[in-house]
Amino acid sequence: MGYKRHPKKRNVDPSSCQMIYSKGKETILKKALELSTFDDTEVGLLMFSPTGELTTYASNGRVEDMFLRYIEDQHDDPDGPLENEEFLCQGLKRLKFEAEMMDKMDRCDALQRQLNELRWLNNQAEEKLRSYKPDVSKIHSAAEADYHQEVVNKALRKLENLKAKLLEEEASTSNRTCDGASTSNRTCDGASTSGRGGSY
Repeated sequence: MGYKRHPKKRNVDPSSCQMIYSKGKETILKKALELSTFDDTEVGLLMFSPTGELTTYASNGRVEDMFLRYIEDQHDDPDGPLENEEFLCQGLKRLKFEAEMMDKMDRCDALQRQLNELRWLNNQAEEKLRSYKPDVSKIHSAAEADYHQEVVNKALRKLENLKAKLLEEEASTSNRTCDGASTSNRTCDGASTSGRGGSY
């Protein structure tokens, strides 16, 4: 009695389908990456999830360019061009255009975020400078005056601490230099004494 293969039942549960797809997607992408490590091997991959999410992978450039190049190569094939070639080319070109537009939008968003961050840093720096050298004509309350005074006092305390640290380092360096000079002088004095002893 031979082995009878039973047809696999289609899973209609959306959440289960998505979970199975997510697990399988990682496996397929890993295999595609492994294949792309071989010499003279180009790998292009298009996958659509049960919810319609597109996942692409290309070992060289864009996946759309790889498929378009494959379609163009089919013109020299003895079997002739692919079926629905024009429709497939249009779809791939549209995907390529949309992907390029998304890349440009992402770059613009990243530049805008960087610009906003630089503006914020600039505003913070200007605010700090105004605190160090406030416009007294715009101070209208004792609380505002106290705030600016506290900012200046903090800056002065930081300078005093820095000055004390620098003086300590300079004194330590000076002591080491003096100790080295004293040792050198003692060595020279010892050598002179030895020289005088040898003359008798």
